[in-house]
Amino acid sequence: MNIIRKRSNIILFLTIVFFAGLVYHTVNIFVNANDWVLNTRNWHLTEAGNLDYAGSICDCKGNILAYSSNGDRHYNDDESIRKACFHVVGDDSTVNMYNSVQNIYRAELIGNNFLFSFGMPKNLRKGKDITLTIDADVQKAAYEALDGRKGAVFFYNYMTGAVLCMVSTPVYDPENIPSDDELENDEQYEGVYLNRVCSGLYAPGSTFKLVTAATGLENIRNVEKVVYHCNGTDIIGGNDINCEFVMGDVDMTGAIVYSCNCYFGHLTDKLGRFAMTRQAEKMGFNKSIVFDGFESAKSEYDVLELDGNEFAWSGVGQANVLETPLNVAVISAAIANGGVPVMPYIVSGISGVDHEPRQVLGERMMSEENAKNLSDMLDSAVAVNYGKGSFSDTFDVCAKTGTAEVADGQPHAWITGFCRNEECPLAFAVVIENGGSGYREAIPVAAAVLDAAEKSLSDQ
Repeated sequence: MNIIRKRSNIILFLTIVFFAGLVYHTVNIFVNANDWVLNTRNWHLTEAGNLDYAGSICDCKGNILAYSSNGDRHYNDDESIRKACFHVVGDDSTVNMYNSVQNIYRAELIGNNFLFSFGMPKNLRKGKDITLTIDADVQKAAYEALDGRKGAVFFYNYMTGAVLCMVSTPVYDPENIPSDDELENDEQYEGVYLNRVCSGLYAPGSTFKLVTAATGLENIRNVEKVVYHCNGTDIIGGNDINCEFVMGDVDMTGAIVYSCNCYFGHLTDKLGRFAMTRQAEKMGFNKSIVFDGFESAKSEYDVLELDGNEFAWSGVGQANVLETPLNVAVISAAIANGGVPVMPYIVSGISGVDHEPRQVLGERMMSEENAKNLSDMLDSAVAVNYGKGSFSDTFDVCAKTGTAEVADGQPHAWITGFCRNEECPLAFAVVIENGGSGYREAIPVAAAVLDAAEKSLSDQ
């Protein structure tokens, strides 16, 4: 009897373990369905590609950017639009384009309800459709304005957070993928998988002066009224800080308008490392920006070990300061929005389910009064230096250019800013790698995108 009882207990124990394990794994499969969908052992990833019957991706006006037909993945009919949307949409792979919709939302696109898919015909295994906030025509305008140069363009609505344009170059045509040899050895494809908006780290040059100016406004009473005499050079930390020319007496507005390095080097030295670091981190440095699964590199501001002269140059956006175009644009958005940025989003709906309203506020970067001060200074920079004629009168653009010196090659050309016109509430950043002058090279790119954006917004 004892032997029978022991055997019964063992059988009961094994039965309980079996069913407990079955329940655990069943629950685990449902809870981690997305991970299963993306697992290399899943048939979705091994049968004829993994987007062969996936859902479609379209822009804010319903233009199809990617779709599946007869077991193949296809992209927009316009080659320029395909290339312009390359880093947003992504390619067919799971590893090359991690900051792209087809990677981040792969589970939704191919469908994760796999338990009901076994034995089902492939053409019925279709996933969900995704609608984006970007406008394909604005993307195309940005891509064409970059004109084959490496760089990044980012425009988004600083009141709602909707991304209108996110373009990174270089690219390739996802309908005509280059060979592995071309991708490895052809210079035109160098860094092709890098989404430079999110992951490109650049010396920000004079666009960083907005951070230094904000630090001064937040920490020194009436600092914007203090006049500094620029002789074209200043000695800080035993070495020179230089300007392009002698600017004479300038207050903060004048220093922004004419981009006085000496003024901002002097102000940085006066503010000190703690105040500069604290404000830079409030304005997005040393942390990532994440939106709709897109994750940026961390913009870098680390000045603790710099000597006095290098620290002064950090306030001019040089030394070891590095920033993503995404963070540059978010700072401009904060200035436009009274000191608090609305964070970006790019997915507006999945299979007809609208995700809006999506407004997500970031950390306050500065007081409303100081944001207004900076806004007026950027307005003066356009009116006095760049010329209001650089942009359509519709936009009422406030902006700051930058020409960021690099160790080798031409400087990076920058512009960042926003439109005061609430019918076109866009904040933006443009960078052209080794493009030279921000004034001469980056302004025309921003202006071309704004012209396309005006048409896009008027059509909505």
